[in-house]
Amino acid sequence: MKKNRIPPSFFRACRAGRGRFVSNETGRGVLLSEKDHRAFAGGRRVAGEPGARLAAGHFLRENLDMPAALADLRSRYLGDWPGPGVHIVSLTDRCNSRCSYCAVSSPSAPASGGDMPAAMADGVVDFMFASGTAPLLLEFQGGEPLLNFGVLRRMVRRARARAAKEGRELHFSVVTNLTLLDREKLAFLAEEGVTVCTSLDGPAALHDAQRPLARGGSSHALVEKWLGRIAALRARYPGFEAPNAICTVTRRSLAAPEAIVDEFVRLGLERVQFGPLDPFGLAAGGGQGYSAAEFAAFYARALDRMLELAARGSKVYEKGARLFVSQLVGGGRPRYRNLDLAVRLAYGPDGSVYPSDEARMLAASGDGFFRLGSALSSDLRSLLRLPAARALLLSCFQELTSPACARCAFVPYCRVSPAYNYAAQGSFWGDMASSGRCALYKAVFGTILDRFSRPGSRRVLEKWAAYEG
Repeated sequence: MKKNRIPPSFFRACRAGRGRFVSNETGRGVLLSEKDHRAFAGGRRVAGEPGARLAAGHFLRENLDMPAALADLRSRYLGDWPGPGVHIVSLTDRCNSRCSYCAVSSPSAPASGGDMPAAMADGVVDFMFASGTAPLLLEFQGGEPLLNFGVLRRMVRRARARAAKEGRELHFSVVTNLTLLDREKLAFLAEEGVTVCTSLDGPAALHDAQRPLARGGSSHALVEKWLGRIAALRARYPGFEAPNAICTVTRRSLAAPEAIVDEFVRLGLERVQFGPLDPFGLAAGGGQGYSAAEFAAFYARALDRMLELAARGSKVYEKGARLFVSQLVGGGRPRYRNLDLAVRLAYGPDGSVYPSDEARMLAASGDGFFRLGSALSSDLRSLLRLPAARALLLSCFQELTSPACARCAFVPYCRVSPAYNYAAQGSFWGDMASSGRCALYKAVFGTILDRFSRPGSRRVLEKWAAYEG
């Protein structure tokens, strides 16, 4: 070995931003200029902040801190795994909205109109407390969960009592279109600290076109009304967190990224979150889709608008960029990856247990391939012994199952769900080389890194990284 050489430890690399992005098995990542990447890969010292990040991120053999690297590896590969912490409960498959991209209904498998009964709700609460993780998050979905509000109330109170008895930390959220909210329901959500998440697809004309109400009227007007009421009520209830909203991106959305961002800001929503269409239910057809390149162009314009507004003092931020940059800056396990069964479970109105909400949606549209069991007749330990469960846990680490992922520098930060693979490609494991979702993620990460390589944008992104949520 030549004198003064500093050989790198294992790393993956790809072109990104204005240079190269490198990552390693511990989940650490560093953006390097082309010059610094050539020096690093050639075993020469990299000066300044990039060099310090390489040293701290276990990229250099000469000063590799093995105990710290092993701790990062253990965390990334869930060596301390106590069980799934996110429990997504569909209270009903009824809904008062007729969204054009609904993922839980399809012409071939119309909704049965079933609500989760009280006894099943009790069983789901007991099932979720079998997980040893802390904190637990109980998230209510539908259909429209407010159509079964009595059971929502029952589950919150039962879970709250159980958590107090066991000394467990517990959080609640409800994903609702807000159109059936009233003062009584809102008071309960505020008193119990149930975080509200809704849908906002953009200005009224766009939102109402994609999310019409079954009985007519403007769903956007009701979303605006109740977001205002929630904001006013939060002053009285400090534990009632700010509401969130998700914009589902369709072909209609592609021409209006700036207008969508501006609508979030106008309605007082600081966090912007974009959801690409999933190939489930009505979203599986109808010409609403787009290519990964089209989504990436939309995302780049939307991100630039948020960076512009943030530079002028707005608190708006984009959730995906915040999480990715917080990982780059701070290291640690990427908590934003949706890991089926490892991190989350989902439950249908009949108590069926699924490894993810996507799997539940697939079942609601007629294909129960991913159903694991029932919250009443099964227990968590028995489900974890199923061959399907073991495959799902392995799928959380795609570098171990996909040759394309094994070579990709972004593998610590993303994951394509088996439910998506199954619906889009007819394969549990998927073919990442031809996966539209893989291409979409790569494009989004590339856009974020490009902005991160620009000093002005980087300052804003690093500020976002310190935010919560």
